[in-house]
Amino acid sequence: MRRPRLFTLLLVSCGSLLGLLILLPILALLLNVSPSELLLVLKDPEVLTALWVTLLSSVAALPLILLLGLPSAYGLSRCTGRLRRGLELLLELPMVMPPVVAGLALLLAFGRRGLLGGMLAELGIRIPFTLTAVVLGTLFVVTPFFVRRCTLLFDSIDQKLEEAALLLGASPRQTFWHVVLPVVRRGLFAEAVMALAQGVGLFGVIVLFAGNLPGRTQTLSLAIYNAFESDPQQAFALGALLLLISLLLLATAQLLAPREGTDG
Repeated sequence: MRRPRLFTLLLVSCGSLLGLLILLPILALLLNVSPSELLLVLKDPEVLTALWVTLLSSVAALPLILLLGLPSAYGLSRCTGRLRRGLELLLELPMVMPPVVAGLALLLAFGRRGLLGGMLAELGIRIPFTLTAVVLGTLFVVTPFFVRRCTLLFDSIDQKLEEAALLLGASPRQTFWHVVLPVVRRGLFAEAVMALAQGVGLFGVIVLFAGNLPGRTQTLSLAIYNAFESDPQQAFALGALLLLISLLLLATAQLLAPREGTDG
């Protein structure tokens, strides 16, 4: 059936306006920064340190995201009814929580006077305003998104494959490792890269829980915030650098994502 012309026009108009809304600010930022300015900021030792903290914290958080997220996503995908709805509600709380509130919550949980602060202090562990806080903040914010997307991947698997493996004598663990994961491997690789991309751009939760300490916890996002007050053009250059990193990670995720009609 052919769509009415007015409805088709509405679809095209809305899609075009949305595309313009997304592309216009991106182009404005990229066109405002020259390649020479990008190279200049990359020669700044403070910028290189902030870049290192950004990448190190995101890469360090990724194994923890996978370790906690994959089993959680698989378990959630196999739940039904009220149990699944309750678990999804719990999972979505960090997703809708304002980043600043998330930072305050982590500080009250792991800070010196927090719920676990005394116990951690007795063990000689200090988390707030350290690189560990950056990693933990990334874990808190990014993992729920990762679990939500991976749950959809596991939902798409034909459960008859698992039933067949179990009937043939495989244990649940063997079925998960040798049947389930190979089917969705491309999608999982893509989601892992997306988790990296999300971690690279965090701001609110980091500034409150880890602080903005140059050389220690200052990420590129925090460096942009600092630079905007004193040197807006440098902030634009740093913003363009962070945007290019995000675009590179996004393109990698798209390349890894499964194509329609292909396995995994």
